[in-house]
Amino acid sequence: MTSHACRYTVRDVGFADLGNERYTFFCFVDGQVSTERAKQLGQAAGALLGDSNVRFELVNLAKGDHPQAKRLAKREPGVPAGLLLSPDGELAWPVIFPAAKPDNPEWSFLASAVSSPTRNKLLRKLIPAYAVVLFVEGTDAAQTRRARAAVSDAIGAITPLMPQMPKPVDHPPEMVVVPAERIAEESVLMWSLGLDTEPVPEPQAVVLMGRGRRVGQPLRGGLVTRTALQESLAVVGQDCECGLDRVWMQGERFPLSWGRTEKTAAFKELGFDPENPQVKAEISRIISRGPNSRPGGATQTASSNFDQLALGYSEEIIEIETGPPVATEPPAVKEVIMEPEAEAKPEPVELESAVLGQTRTIWWTLAVIAAVTLAGGGLLLLRKVGN
Repeated sequence: MTSHACRYTVRDVGFADLGNERYTFFCFVDGQVSTERAKQLGQAAGALLGDSNVRFELVNLAKGDHPQAKRLAKREPGVPAGLLLSPDGELAWPVIFPAAKPDNPEWSFLASAVSSPTRNKLLRKLIPAYAVVLFVEGTDAAQTRRARAAVSDAIGAITPLMPQMPKPVDHPPEMVVVPAERIAEESVLMWSLGLDTEPVPEPQAVVLMGRGRRVGQPLRGGLVTRTALQESLAVVGQDCECGLDRVWMQGERFPLSWGRTEKTAAFKELGFDPENPQVKAEISRIISRGPNSRPGGATQTASSNFDQLALGYSEEIIEIETGPPVATEPPAVKEVIMEPEAEAKPEPVELESAVLGQTRTIWWTLAVIAAVTLAGGGLLLLRKVGN
């Protein structure tokens, strides 16, 4: 039997960036925006977005219209306008240029796409922790208390099981809470994870792992249960075996910056470099060759530039012997050939016995007839003598 050993867990895959899950930050300017400001926007983008999963595109509407500009509700002339587009191009979120006029508004404008208080906190916890449960409070206090208790119970239930998992993690899952009154300042984070971007009565929760990747679907209100959360948390520690649905490894990632500090910490925590092209190639193959429940079977995170990722990649096949070598002519075949002969032998014996039996019966019948005939003849002779 031939087996491909998988040395990565779902959590490990969550740290890989295959390069095709980029958000796009469209920065729209017009003829009233100065050349100097446009230049400053480009410089800020190079510094802030260079190590992020967001690419920057400056669009000068004075040179012509742009299809994505139609998604802006309104735009003030002479003021840059931002639009953050999801990796699949389906969802868009407007980014407002600061009106308070800080010292460097261009920097604040672009930083809001990849940074926020909660996202910074998540990054500090995601690297060492097994996983993080992002909990968003609702305005209904009773529902929020119940849901928060469910999160704590799920974390408490999964923690004792961690040492028994294929690749144990020292740090148990953690919970990061977003108060209802702070949802507005975390609107980009909420939008990217499929959560409500305004306060609502129902609390919300989502499990995150690795480089900000979502595990499973967001949960709301009564669906925030220990069972649902524990299921998502349990998947994080599993091997990337062929039978596992790859949809668990393909959840959306929120926009973030992943710089030298994060890369170094992840390398120390994982024991391998998720930035290595060979690792990326192997993880890409793991995702693409497994079962996938996405519509049409399309693998969202399969890399489109696989040839570049595969440089230096090699795959080892482990041969596992489950028993002694099989002979060219298995004994079972010989037995099958001999069995008809063994069963065929009794047939002539039984036939011979039947024929012999019939012959003996005939001779006994003839003998009886002869005896009766002789006896009859004897009686007739005696009668004649008597007369």
